[in-house]
Amino acid sequence: MTKELKKVQLGDLDILAKLLVEFWESQFSKPSENDILEDIRRMIDPKGIGRLLLLDGKVAGFLYVNEKYGYVNNIEYLYVRKEFRSQGLASFAIKEIQKIVLARENERVQIEVAPYNTKALRLYHRLGFQSIDTMTLATSIYGKTTNVRFEGLDFSINPSEAFEEGK
Repeated sequence: MTKELKKVQLGDLDILAKLLVEFWESQFSKPSENDILEDIRRMIDPKGIGRLLLLDGKVAGFLYVNEKYGYVNNIEYLYVRKEFRSQGLASFAIKEIQKIVLARENERVQIEVAPYNTKALRLYHRLGFQSIDTMTLATSIYGKTTNVRFEGLDFSINPSEAFEEGK
């Protein structure tokens, strides 16, 4: 199996648009055309790192890293299509991004993850993401919610069936 990250090019925009729609739908969101166009604009901006994730030459997903403040590299999007999951692609993508970031003389990479996405949490922890800097809180949750207790505080989360299978 050959894994690679490919810089997003002009000829990739159709497949990238499809991947972005898949990504947002996996997040229980229906993106507008303008949302997708904005994401594409960000993916091709030279300040960020937009890459397609390939497995044996087939587009398996994508990754977008936004450099913030000149010293923080935030992995904003990491998406692997369902049929390509559990083949080490996310691990590969993160390790490759770390090399790119280090070549830019920057040492900090961060990623946000929903607390119910235990499969991703385990992956990121295994790859060295062990410091929690912030938590994202929301006032409205789409769909069914579950109450959880974290650090002595009560929160509501939206556990998707897609992530429950990773438990």
